[in-house]
Amino acid sequence: VKVIYSGVLPVGQEQTEQRGLSTRILFKDRDGNVIGPAALQQGTEFVAEVSVTNLTGEYVDNVALTQIIPSGWEIINTRFTDYGSAGDNKADYIDIRDDRTNFYFSLGARGTKTFKIQLNASYLGYYYLPGVQCEAMYDNEYLSRTRGQWVKVIE
Repeated sequence: VKVIYSGVLPVGQEQTEQRGLSTRILFKDRDGNVIGPAALQQGTEFVAEVSVTNLTGEYVDNVALTQIIPSGWEIINTRFTDYGSAGDNKADYIDIRDDRTNFYFSLGARGTKTFKIQLNASYLGYYYLPGVQCEAMYDNEYLSRTRGQWVKVIE
C-alpha cells in the first residue's frame, strides 16, 4: 500500500530542491548590471536571466523550465519588438504567456543554457515572485526548484 500526499505549500514556504539540475536567476538592468527585484520603480525595464545547468554526466532530454512572474510585472515579448539579444533564446519550443514563460529544451552532459526574459515593472503594489521550476518531463531524476520572494513596484 502506498500513501501519497500532494498539494501546494503556502506562499513563501516553497521547498527548494536540486536533483541533477541547478537553476539560477539574475535580474539585470538594460545595461547588464545586476539589480535586486525587491523594489523596482514603476516603468523600469529589466531582464530576468535564468540559467539551467545539468549537474550530471548524462544527456537530459525534454527539459521544461517555467518562470512565473508577479502580476505587477509585464513580459515584453521580444519576438515582436526590436529589443535585440534579450529575446534571442534557443530552445526546442518557447511558450510566452501573460504571466509566465515556458522553455522546452535538452541539455548535454554538464551543459548550461541561459534564457533571457525582458520585463517591465508596470503596476504599483506588493506582489509575490514565485520561484523558478525546471524539470525533465519524463525523468524524475532531474528537478530544480527555487524559493520565491515578495517584490514591490514603487513610484
